[in-house]
Amino acid sequence: MIPVKEAVQKAMSFALGVLDPTRTAAVLLEEVERGTLNGDDVWLITLSLPDPSAPLTLSGGHRQYKTFTVHGQTGEVLSMKIRQLSGAM
Repeated sequence: MIPVKEAVQKAMSFALGVLDPTRTAAVLLEEVERGTLNGDDVWLITLSLPDPSAPLTLSGGHRQYKTFTVHGQTGEVLSMKIRQLSGAM
């Protein structure tokens, strides 16, 4: 299994490579979880990004969350999905 720091770096590099630079200027790590997908070990890395459609506030504005599935052996990013927070305000 690749180390968690490497999995986070793979997810962040993927986000920086495929998303608009204005969205990735302030990427933050939010969650890390181990899991399995089709019998393979994976890392589930949740990153947050500024929400371009939300008005800016004193706290920096709203954020959108995306979960990246990173293959535990190869480090390949397998998916990027929108993460909905339950009970978030």
